[in-house]
Amino acid sequence: MLQGKVYLVGAGPGDVELITLKGYRLICQADVLLYDHLIPLQLIELARPDAEKISVGKFAGRHTIPQSEINKLLIEKASGNKTIVRLKGGDPYLFGRGGEEAEACVDAGIEFEAVPGVTSALAVPSYAGIPPTHRDYTSNVAIVTGHRKEQEQIEIPNAGTIIFLMGVSNIGKIVDSLLKNNWPAKTKIAAIEHGTCYNQRIITGDLENFVEKVREANLQPPAIFIVGKVAELEKKLNWFTKKNNILVLGNYPQKYAYLGNIVHRRIIDCVPLDDYSQVDKLLQQDLDTFEYIVFTSMNGVKYFFERLFSIGKDARALASTKIAAIGQTTGQSLKGFGVGADVVAENESSLGLLEKFAKFDMKNKKVLLPQSQIASQELPDGLFEMGAVIKKMPVYKTVDIEPQEIDFEYIDRILFTSGSTVRAFVKRFGGVPANLKCWCLGLPTLNEAKKHNIDAEIVPDKPTQRNRK
Repeated sequence: MLQGKVYLVGAGPGDVELITLKGYRLICQADVLLYDHLIPLQLIELARPDAEKISVGKFAGRHTIPQSEINKLLIEKASGNKTIVRLKGGDPYLFGRGGEEAEACVDAGIEFEAVPGVTSALAVPSYAGIPPTHRDYTSNVAIVTGHRKEQEQIEIPNAGTIIFLMGVSNIGKIVDSLLKNNWPAKTKIAAIEHGTCYNQRIITGDLENFVEKVREANLQPPAIFIVGKVAELEKKLNWFTKKNNILVLGNYPQKYAYLGNIVHRRIIDCVPLDDYSQVDKLLQQDLDTFEYIVFTSMNGVKYFFERLFSIGKDARALASTKIAAIGQTTGQSLKGFGVGADVVAENESSLGLLEKFAKFDMKNKKVLLPQSQIASQELPDGLFEMGAVIKKMPVYKTVDIEPQEIDFEYIDRILFTSGSTVRAFVKRFGGVPANLKCWCLGLPTLNEAKKHNIDAEIVPDKPTQRNRK
């Protein structure tokens, strides 16, 4: 019987973008995905829709599935001709019990590969502005598990910097062990909670007062501790928490990375229509009667071409039609289907596209708008005023979804990318917290926000190279 293969993949410390390129590719290819509790949802969503996804727990201090059962599950799933990805936080071999899972594969005759991940031991201090080594401070570093409840003392290695993982419940024992190993009471130590994530929190102190400080701060796992002279650099080198946290509620959050740390929480989803009979009829019979097809989103591009392909046509059907895109991102999406846009707005908005069309004679020009079932009227109304003949063609619809948990205490700005995100947010949360400022993508979204008494302004454009100078 054919056997599958197991990949022990490190997911990194929390920031989704710290997954390795190989890890990303394997998640996308997996037939079965077994993942730990703290794996970011965005990584799990990379898996194919038909992939089997299994949570194997591993909360701090307890496992919902014992390690022996996880090992058995890996062997069971790999007994078929399948690709199994065991997605583990951080690096699979650094306190991740990946070695035990690798041994289980070998003992069962199952082929495996280990795919290293960015360990929290190094990434989290970096995001907190604490380099584990520094030529002026120390040339060596040790990484220790703080999860040693069965021992009265924690083993303290001889190193200039020591990083403790999984030690929140044992902080008193860790500090006591350091002091008993002749570390000075004034030695700097830092705790970093939710490292590399938007809600990262840093608590600093000296060994003599640190236990009291973390208890007062109600430190929660996941967190690491880093002790040594390098901890003094936190105030000088802390770059991550100086950036604003921007809550993005729509899709394609990477477009807004220039604004700050992006906290992506989808609150709506774009899904197919229930009935495509009218769309298919138009694509089959009338497509070549339009002078322009105007795409206002990547989703419009996606669902338009899905329907075009479903009726046996492809990009050649657009040969006699000019193509317009609301911005560079949508234009790039069109290129993925072999189509280059003739008209692209520099300012990614309906207004920006209308400014482009104002340079043309649009009188009696037939324009097709593939769009959401509920879409802004700004663009069709503006084209109509220019004399164009407009045909709106809904190709998808939006539905509200429950977002991941959001800690608004750590959010600086909210970015609404459409009227649908405004309505869904108000429905879910009632309103915007009083201390938060809001941005809106485009005037229609801003008008929708104002209808709901949300004080907002248009999102600033991405700086150009000239502006940066």
